[in-house]
Amino acid sequence: NLLIRKSMSKLFQSFLYSHLPEKEHQGYESSTGKLFKSVNFRIRYFDDRFEIDFTALDKSYEQMIAIEILKNVLKLGEIYFSETTVGFVERQLGEDVTKMVVRGDVCAAIKNRVTGKKIFLEPGDSRHTEIITNHTLQKFEALLGKPYTKELLIEPLWQSLKPRTFWYEKTPYIAWFAKYKIQADSQMLNLLLDTGLGGDSMKNLGFLEVVE
Repeated sequence: NLLIRKSMSKLFQSFLYSHLPEKEHQGYESSTGKLFKSVNFRIRYFDDRFEIDFTALDKSYEQMIAIEILKNVLKLGEIYFSETTVGFVERQLGEDVTKMVVRGDVCAAIKNRVTGKKIFLEPGDSRHTEIITNHTLQKFEALLGKPYTKELLIEPLWQSLKPRTFWYEKTPYIAWFAKYKIQADSQMLNLLLDTGLGGDSMKNLGFLEVVE
């Protein structure tokens, strides 16, 4: 149902904000003034079900959301889920890990100076890599309260030929499903797994799967 898909990101975001500390709604501010969130989610649609993956820098948030879903029927707006299953997946990397290959729908955009509209960049565009790298550095500082001073290399390895459209209410966001190699220390790698890569992590974007 296209109408449901267009509303799901907003509805699940609202569900999270109603059960997480107020700080998550406000966001964490970097020295540039940009606000970041410490959680991320992905919604996948199948013929007979939805699957929602939720991750958080603070692991107690994951437990809070799981308990809430198990205790009460999951309700997103006027959508009720008659049957719900909750599972946990260990995604944390060891302290000695300094590289990972991941895949996901990562969003990066610039603003058209004439029209003011967003132009979404594909991973093959060097500006895409520059934007998500700067975004990652600012997010690390905002969430952990210190600058990141070690190596950070984000390299796109592959991208889908066609982009996908992700809806947040009536607003479309465009992203290409892509594979990236990321080199950084384990703290940064785990932060990206917990909070997503690129912009709009609370709009069903940026969720990463580890490939190798």
